[in-house]
Amino acid sequence: MKNNKLTNFFMYCGISREDYNSIRPMLWARNLSAIKITAILSGGIGILFFLINIIINSGILFPYFFLFGGSMVSLMLLYFIKKSNSTKEIWRFLICYGQMILVCIYASILSTQHSNYGIPATSVIVFIALLPLSIDDHPIRMYCVMILETVGYLTISYLMKSDHAFSLDVMNGATFCVVGMVIYGIICMRNVREIHQSIRVERIQRSIISSLAAVVEERDENTGDHIQRTETLVERLLDRMKNTSLYSHLSDDYCSYVVFGAPMHDIGKIKIPDAILNKPGRLTKEEFDIMKKHSEYGGDIICKTMVDVEEKEYCDIAYNIARHHHERYDGTGYPDGLKEEEIPLEARIMSLADVYDALVSERVYKKAFPKDEAVKIIKEGSGTQFDPNLVPLFLECVE
Repeated sequence: MKNNKLTNFFMYCGISREDYNSIRPMLWARNLSAIKITAILSGGIGILFFLINIIINSGILFPYFFLFGGSMVSLMLLYFIKKSNSTKEIWRFLICYGQMILVCIYASILSTQHSNYGIPATSVIVFIALLPLSIDDHPIRMYCVMILETVGYLTISYLMKSDHAFSLDVMNGATFCVVGMVIYGIICMRNVREIHQSIRVERIQRSIISSLAAVVEERDENTGDHIQRTETLVERLLDRMKNTSLYSHLSDDYCSYVVFGAPMHDIGKIKIPDAILNKPGRLTKEEFDIMKKHSEYGGDIICKTMVDVEEKEYCDIAYNIARHHHERYDGTGYPDGLKEEEIPLEARIMSLADVYDALVSERVYKKAFPKDEAVKIIKEGSGTQFDPNLVPLFLECVE
């Protein structure tokens, strides 16, 4: 049992392998963000000191040019991964560790310049010991990288420096390497466990949402499969939106919150009487006025049930979806008569998925429309009922 715990610490930061693998995409997203910041800072330092040394004619140019050039390569690789949606581990590994090793090589080269022998070895070794703390990965793999970095630095020091300077480097290198390993183990384990805990909370929240949606499903014969289908349509539309210049600014958190909130768009129907909710024929004006209240009811329910949820953005998005998914782009919708950009983006997205699925699905009061006819209706509603910027993207999802 102790063996397993030890293995879990060195390989999976104290949690099980299965749990670690479930949060790995989030870990790498954080790591790549940290490396992007590191690359920008190190590249900036490189070009700044390169220019300074040209001005003062010090003759020390190569280390700074090397640092700037390598950092720019890292940024270009990060851009390539983002554009190609690459998830290959080897690319992430090379960029993350490559940028760290680059900065450490830079520090090593700089410390061996004759005019810089006065630089304390400690300040150089700090790069090697502390830079890895920005990366959350298997501790054993990171420890190996830290050792290799230190050995590489000491090798350069042995070849280029005096015996006295080399002795100081050995002492400082060993000290900071050990201290760095201990600190890294603590920080990495804490970070990984916090991310794992946030994933667990997210799953609980999704379970609550599913339960609330299931209550509506029990009352409305039309809603059950509709919830799953509209959620899928919303997710597909968001994927396409993120790949366009107009919506490329949408964050992963925003998209996740919209997808999580989509199942709650009809939650207000729980307060609509059965006689109206499942009426087989056309609703009267009075009955339709009551049915329209479900959007207001939905917003009120979300405000009351999600009052303790920490993510305010998520609560706001879920509220907007429930209350405003029946608003129309021309301002003739309900409950608030919002128009165009006044309608929250998440509500405009939900409106398309909701109406399209209602058209192609059989209901107690109508037959299902053929897909071609539903697509035609969506096209005709562009600019009046639906956001004209979203309609072409949505039709790509269903066509």
